[in-house]
Amino acid sequence: MENNLSSEKGSTHVGCRICGNLDLNSVLDLGLQPWCNDFRYPSDPPAEKYPLQLVYCSKCGLAQLNYTVKKEVMFSDHTYVSGTTETLAQHFYNLAAENKQQFNLQPDDLIVDIGGNDGTQLLQYAKMGCQNLINVESAQNIAKISLENGIDTICRFFNEDFVHDWLDPELFWYGNSRKAKLINASGVFFHLEELHSVCRGIKQLLDDEGVFVVQFMYLKDIVDNCHFDAIYHEHLCYYTLNSLMNLMAMYDMVLLDAYEHQIHGGSMMAKFVHSSSAKVRTLRAQRAIEQEGTVGIIELEQFAENVKSKKDSIRKYLLDLKKQGKKICGLGSPAKGTTLLTYCGIDNSILDEIYEINPLKFGRITPGTNIPIVEERKDKLEGRYIFVLAWNFADEILEKHKYTKCKFIIPLPEIRIDGKNL
Repeated sequence: MENNLSSEKGSTHVGCRICGNLDLNSVLDLGLQPWCNDFRYPSDPPAEKYPLQLVYCSKCGLAQLNYTVKKEVMFSDHTYVSGTTETLAQHFYNLAAENKQQFNLQPDDLIVDIGGNDGTQLLQYAKMGCQNLINVESAQNIAKISLENGIDTICRFFNEDFVHDWLDPELFWYGNSRKAKLINASGVFFHLEELHSVCRGIKQLLDDEGVFVVQFMYLKDIVDNCHFDAIYHEHLCYYTLNSLMNLMAMYDMVLLDAYEHQIHGGSMMAKFVHSSSAKVRTLRAQRAIEQEGTVGIIELEQFAENVKSKKDSIRKYLLDLKKQGKKICGLGSPAKGTTLLTYCGIDNSILDEIYEINPLKFGRITPGTNIPIVEERKDKLEGRYIFVLAWNFADEILEKHKYTKCKFIIPLPEIRIDGKNL
């Protein structure tokens, strides 16, 4: 692939996103793909495609994309909302309850959510009695939903400039809480085009005894389980605990707590504090570091081989069903579905349509593969094979449809029908 591709919407990124190392190893090329949430209407121009290639820095251990689609393209207006999934909302509730107890959060402590989407995470803190909640959300349409949900929301990109303005009482007035006791980044910290500006902003905004809570899809789980659909243009960085600790150390922040969680098919919860804090690292964080082992170039090259094999098996299975005259539809249209569909060559000649519960996507088509997205109704699923793109919420989906007469195909980590291995 050429190394100098650029457009007004994106460009090749030169050097490691953490340490600037220019000697990066190419790991996996997923070809030209639309950015993952570019859901358009059938009458719109075709979705533009960009290189999607994973590279690895042996100096700091960061796996990353070598091409950046500009943040203004992906995050100023999109269709993803957190609140459509009960599993995710429950996870956010449990995390809020844990953090309230662990850090003795008081009603007037300032809690800031970076890219807090529709406010679902902050709503869980509100249930705990926390009152000073700010969502910094860049997408205007999603920020509006957050406001309607009762969360104070500022429609801006979070970065050092935002924090500078926030700390100026003449520009922002928000009671007496200028510094944050807790800053949350749920599923957004690996999105950051302005990575170091955001880190500087977090460092400046966080109270001396505050905590930064970051939730991220964990590279070790992605590699071990061949979750290649976690690779898409919004995800610029793919962290291990080691690589994330290397980044935060540049800003004198240290790991306090960490543990794995099965949300999104495998995520890491990590909590950082200022190095000057007297807090002692938890035993579970130390265990997580020890259990991580090595996720380096050898493991990533094996991952790339497994991805190619997985692609072939998924595509073959669906094509065999089509040859038998089976009707196949999709369920859910998550961001990861764009990678899965595009890389496996699954388009509207294979899937008739995709069922979705998010009304922002009704009437649109999948990016590049042009599969119609329609409202989910039980009668539409009856008698069909249902290819579950939102496979990370398979348990919730199977429970919801346990009396629906259809066959659910769960593609990852292994192809299975209705929860049973083929």
